[in-house]
Amino acid sequence: MGGGISGVFIPMAAGQGGGGDGGIGGGGSNTGTGTNAASDLPVFLKQPDDVYYVLRHKPVLVSCHVKGATDVHFKCSGQVVPLRSMSKVEVTDPKSGDKYLITSIQVTREEVDAYFGKDDYSCDCHAWNKKSKTAPDTAVVSKEGIIRKSYLKKRFYREPISSFVKVEDTTQLECLPPDGDPMPEVFWLKDGQLVDFVKDDNLINSHDNSLIINQARLSDMGNYTCGAQNLASKRLSVPATLTVFVDGGWSTWSQWTECSVKCGRGLQKRMRSCSNPSPMNGGMNCHGDTTQKTSCNALCPGAVVLVNPTDPGEAEDSNNMAMYIGVCVAFAVCITVVVILVLIIRRRNIQNQGVFDMDPTGDGNLPPLENDEKKASKNCHDMVSVQPDLTQTVVSIRPANVDSPNNNIEPTVDKTASMSNKSQQLAQTLSKGGSKHGPGDHLLTENPLGGSMEKLAIKSHPKNTMSMSSSMSMNQRPISNGDVQSASRLSLMSTQLPCNIEADAVIWGTFTHTGGRLCLNESGVSLTVPEGAICKGDSEEVFLAVCRDDKDRPKLTDKQTILSPVILCGPTSVLLKKPVVISFQHCANMRQGAWILSVYNCDTPIDEASYWTKLVTLGQETINTPIYTQLDPNHCHIMTEQLHRYTLIGESVPGGRAIKILRLVAFAPAMPPSMDYSIRVYVVEDTQDALEGVIQVERKLGGRLLDKPKQIPFQDGGNNLCLTIEELSSGWRSKLAANYQEIPFRHIWSGNQNNLHCSFSLELLDRSQHKISCKIQVYQKAILSNRQLLHVFTNLKDISCPYSEPIVPLAEFTQCPRQ
Repeated sequence: MGGGISGVFIPMAAGQGGGGDGGIGGGGSNTGTGTNAASDLPVFLKQPDDVYYVLRHKPVLVSCHVKGATDVHFKCSGQVVPLRSMSKVEVTDPKSGDKYLITSIQVTREEVDAYFGKDDYSCDCHAWNKKSKTAPDTAVVSKEGIIRKSYLKKRFYREPISSFVKVEDTTQLECLPPDGDPMPEVFWLKDGQLVDFVKDDNLINSHDNSLIINQARLSDMGNYTCGAQNLASKRLSVPATLTVFVDGGWSTWSQWTECSVKCGRGLQKRMRSCSNPSPMNGGMNCHGDTTQKTSCNALCPGAVVLVNPTDPGEAEDSNNMAMYIGVCVAFAVCITVVVILVLIIRRRNIQNQGVFDMDPTGDGNLPPLENDEKKASKNCHDMVSVQPDLTQTVVSIRPANVDSPNNNIEPTVDKTASMSNKSQQLAQTLSKGGSKHGPGDHLLTENPLGGSMEKLAIKSHPKNTMSMSSSMSMNQRPISNGDVQSASRLSLMSTQLPCNIEADAVIWGTFTHTGGRLCLNESGVSLTVPEGAICKGDSEEVFLAVCRDDKDRPKLTDKQTILSPVILCGPTSVLLKKPVVISFQHCANMRQGAWILSVYNCDTPIDEASYWTKLVTLGQETINTPIYTQLDPNHCHIMTEQLHRYTLIGESVPGGRAIKILRLVAFAPAMPPSMDYSIRVYVVEDTQDALEGVIQVERKLGGRLLDKPKQIPFQDGGNNLCLTIEELSSGWRSKLAANYQEIPFRHIWSGNQNNLHCSFSLELLDRSQHKISCKIQVYQKAILSNRQLLHVFTNLKDISCPYSEPIVPLAEFTQCPRQ
């Protein structure tokens, strides 16, 4: 059972040792591997444990197993334990035949309470071999076993709160357990039954002990209780009631009823009900009318039409009535014509003398851009300045469709025509949009880390009347206030923007025959309208947005993954004579290949449930493909005639393992903590828009960037993403028992969360510490090459406003090129 000598040698003091039990056991044969001088010293086969927890009515048993000892006793915090309090048993090993001595003591809670030393109460074991020929007075001492009082306080630091959540929305019930030693384990109860997170993957037990419901269902309603338990006791929080409500939705209209009368003027009506679905659990009722009515005329049978009245007086009255009606109609027509002429003249004045074509200096030149304006416009221009390789992809041309509402397109191209015409058209559209800019053709935005995210595009070309309906910030060039208000009012009245789009993620403008471009710098997304896409003499208001709500992302299969932002452009009623070009970033690693890439679109109204359809799979285009797609290493360009929602979705080829690039971003509270310090590590797609979405969320939370955002490859195949916290500075302790977390593969590859993240909660042990440093290693399980390291170093005394001075310049946030 043992081999070698363990423990510490201590010469025995005079008079110390044997006592009445000094001669117990011969110790068996010595098989140690030590030197000759120590070969017959006692050997510890089992030493006291590192830590024991004692309860009020349950003492702990501290024992040690010693071979080759004639005398053994315990010392607890420097005091020798009386022999009458010890238990000694001599045992023979059935396998080796060696004899060894088992000595144990019981330590009670009262003994630990009576100790007032600086260190913890501890016990160790001392053993001698009186029969030793070389060192009979040398004691071998075991390691110390620390005895602590186990406890669990009653008060939870944070208890779950009753809440209402809309069906299919994500919600979180928070729980911070009471203090205890050892650290309590947290569990959740639903209606008194233990929650099984393995069976229900819709429920997630997060690293900070919160209960996350990914998509709320009616079956998730109930009373949730947070529990904490350790060796000392078990505590339960106050139950929190979760109510899942459903907002009502209208059913389809019924058929019109028959006319209410069979002769003369009557009414028809149709009805609908608020039952698709019906409101439940306090959900909102449907807005609008349940019934619509319209007038109808039923021809009376046997009706006689009076042609020649026999009474001359009746004929004269009829003539007078006809004259009165004619005068009234003529007057109404004159008023209508005058109003229309006034509106047309006023609209032409706004277009020809709009705020964005006026030259306040009168010399025909707009003032030069400020440094911030040049920096803001650079990103959008750079994105389209590098032309895509249009020779590597088969071009698809959409034929004319007489049944389509958009028949105002260019003449149909012969199906046998060369596909290169479409490529040349895309290249020409991008080059015109990117190179035909005059001195005043710039996109103005505020610093992305500032407060306002409103955009404004200015066109100085005399033939271009494009205008952005948005207010200017103070650091932009002065423009007539009256004109700005007029243009903004007209834009807001004529454009129906989606209600769930963030203000910083949308831009809109009015386009004419000369075309133009909308550009969201912070998201790396642009919409190019070529010259001639709008009919001459007409103007159309167009908006471009990115959808960051989780509900706007398409629901994917386990094999699919989203590779780009969800792009929204509209309104859908705009009629285009030429296709527009939508450019955006993607995060597919094209160097490794193994991708099946498809463009999906959604044409359902914004206020209805989204339904996504696949438009084209790259490499499988035909002459009837409705869009043309060009894919670069980092960007995707779509040429389309329909303004809808678009996104790029990919999956691995059969037998392959595709790789997408993720971005790691670490944030923490900007203000110094009182006790705890939470580090949030976001795992998002490697696109500008995904990073901008994280920045917007952290700006609301008052977060502070800890390290430069870093890329990490993520490979298909089912391996989870692992995060470990290492080299934590002294004075801090991680609340995670293993300092290790995993994010399931499916949450990253096919999940529907935009800002996926995990947190490390650190506890302050030494209040004199004002600095915190650590490393967070991120890697994909079983793929050691996919590894990244985040460095964290923060001085808590250096208090700064959130985002006032970011650690990493915004210029370094931009996407790194991938080969």
